[in-house]
Amino acid sequence: MRTRITALILATVTGLAGCGPSDSQACQPVPVRDEQGNDYRCVASEDCPRSPTMTLCVRDIPGPLECIRCLDTRCVRVPPETC
Repeated sequence: MRTRITALILATVTGLAGCGPSDSQACQPVPVRDEQGNDYRCVASEDCPRSPTMTLCVRDIPGPLECIRCLDTRCVRVPPETC
């Protein structure tokens, strides 16, 4: 019984702290658009426009920093895993 209560408390605190998976719009990949509002198209992540500080995603899962990748022939910004 005590173990269940502890687990429930930890789950509640974790949820309130913003940890764990989130379905919010802020945590979804964001399309990279040009000046006309069209999606940038790509074959590989290297085709995507990015600032000097933006990194390419090297994994299929979010990393510690925001990165850019080619997903289904569209350039997208992937939010950090802390999202």
